[in-house]
Amino acid sequence: MLLLFVLACGPAPSDPVDAGLDAPLDAPPPIDAGPRCTPATGLPDPLVCNGHAALCDRAYDAVAFPTTHNGMSSEEDGWIAPNQGRNLWHQLEDGVRAFMLDTHQPASATQVMLCHGGCGVLGMRPLIDAMIELRQFMDCHPADVISIVFEPHVDEAPFAAVIEEAGLLPYLHQQAEDAPWPTLREMITSGRRLVIFTETSNVSLPWHHHAYDYVWDNDYRAESAADFDCDVLRGSRDNAVFVLNHFVTNPLASREQSELVNYDVLREHVMRCREETGDFPNLVTVDFYDASDLFDVVDELNGL
Repeated sequence: MLLLFVLACGPAPSDPVDAGLDAPLDAPPPIDAGPRCTPATGLPDPLVCNGHAALCDRAYDAVAFPTTHNGMSSEEDGWIAPNQGRNLWHQLEDGVRAFMLDTHQPASATQVMLCHGGCGVLGMRPLIDAMIELRQFMDCHPADVISIVFEPHVDEAPFAAVIEEAGLLPYLHQQAEDAPWPTLREMITSGRRLVIFTETSNVSLPWHHHAYDYVWDNDYRAESAADFDCDVLRGSRDNAVFVLNHFVTNPLASREQSELVNYDVLREHVMRCREETGDFPNLVTVDFYDASDLFDVVDELNGL
């Protein structure tokens, strides 16, 4: 399937050699249109973590995060058969704190793109543009931990080059497989508060985590509410992070289908999986979060 760190604008990006990058970008440098918000000059005092002081001393794997499936695909940005109503920037502003994104480099493009299915048919967007937006948001919101699960259709080197170019390297958390997850407070005060998972095992960089060494998920192929389960599809139940897939694709995503399952059905599925598995759902993932009880369900999980 299918998780940034400076308190102001952040230090200059690391040297590509230090970052483990040896492949130059094959596209012109992006135009950074400037901040869309005011960069922070320090942490809030008293500290609140992802909007709540009560979350600060909880480990990452003991926190639930509102998550969007195919977060790049939105009505607002004009995608065909989108998975979301609002675009990535507005998702961040609304409180979404984890994203599932697909990367491709179609023959018609000179750079890594975000797209799903047929690139250029349903919609696509340069990855660099989205990652610059993410960095700008993180510059302005120093007390938020953010996660991304990438479904990659590109090699690590060009993907990592985009992450470095966007200025995200100082924010990247590195998680050893056998280490306990830090608390949100620890991640925020260190600045290392962007967690990146990828579905490929072909990774070499310490911040580029093979998802299924760390997470497990249930089946993402539901065609109706009757298909929602709590069984392991990928990864191992021994992994600390539970990605709970809750979206319907029949044959594509739609707002109408999502509205049928994003309220009472969402809560029932999430709470049933918690009881059946004994595991805490961390990345609670939906389509059309703007037509859902996602934030209320996540708050209930977090005891808020």
